[in-house]
Amino acid sequence: MLKSAMIVVFLAQVSLGQIINLQPYAIEPGSLTVSGISAGAAMATQFHVAFSADVNGVGIFAGIPYGCAKGSLAVALNCMSSPFLTSVPTLIDRTDGFAQDGTIDPTSNMSGDRVYVFHGTRDSTVNNRNGEQVVEFYQNYLSTSDIATEFTIAAEHCQPTDNFGGECNRQNTDNYINDCDYRGAFLALNHLYGGSLLPDMTAVPESNLFQFDQAEFFGGRPESYSMDSVGYIYIPTECKDPTRYCKLHVVLHGCLQSSQEIGDVFVKNAGYLEVAESNAIILLFPQVVKTPVSNPNACFDWWGYAGNDYDLKTGVQMDAIYQMCKRLGL
Repeated sequence: MLKSAMIVVFLAQVSLGQIINLQPYAIEPGSLTVSGISAGAAMATQFHVAFSADVNGVGIFAGIPYGCAKGSLAVALNCMSSPFLTSVPTLIDRTDGFAQDGTIDPTSNMSGDRVYVFHGTRDSTVNNRNGEQVVEFYQNYLSTSDIATEFTIAAEHCQPTDNFGGECNRQNTDNYINDCDYRGAFLALNHLYGGSLLPDMTAVPESNLFQFDQAEFFGGRPESYSMDSVGYIYIPTECKDPTRYCKLHVVLHGCLQSSQEIGDVFVKNAGYLEVAESNAIILLFPQVVKTPVSNPNACFDWWGYAGNDYDLKTGVQMDAIYQMCKRLGL
């Protein structure tokens, strides 16, 4: 199944600090994937399921199954702490209903996609039973052989790396990145791209990291939807050649990990940039901001604070990220 088209345009290099407008690249057909941690993982699952005609796989770190919150913050909190209250068959029926009425892409598009699921055994924020429920949800739509899991590491609620962050089994509220001697970003991306990636040993030129104008994708009013005016994009050195086909991957931060909260710490240290530089993968890092009442922790919308259609194709954050991908050449 062909899930992408190709457009070729060259974007001139500018230094980090200048804000650019997104422009198209030569995006490899069928290469769009997404990953995230915690609320970002929930958003990544939403993005994959809703736009499955274009998205070919998802990496889920400490996440929950699609639609678990059912538009309610109270239910969302139950999803996190009490997954025994979650009925995965009910979530599957809900998903199938959305597909039938056209508010998400047909679920048949997920067949053949790849899913990677990580959940630490010491997670005190999102109960690790959620990882098993994510697998149960996806087994309804794709082959078990396309799902890779890691449920054995004594990790707290975190993005796991092999070289940065706090102790693996302790909560790190500074940035929720923990050194678990585990290359989470590489292993997720390697699975999503069929085990074809080169080891992430290449130095990362900071000049390849840019800030881009996010506001234009929200009608110039991103704060109305708890989104920042700028996001980040990483363009690998090889991808600056307008004839070079490159993959496209969207990375979604967790609560309290946005640039408003921790600057570029997540973007630079979650382990993605090295993989991207070695393997010609363009990385898009959308950014959330907190709003005092509805979203005080700067989370992506996975319970409906920005609208009742938050997990559908028409959801304002969902559609905006999709339009960013379209602009890049999807």
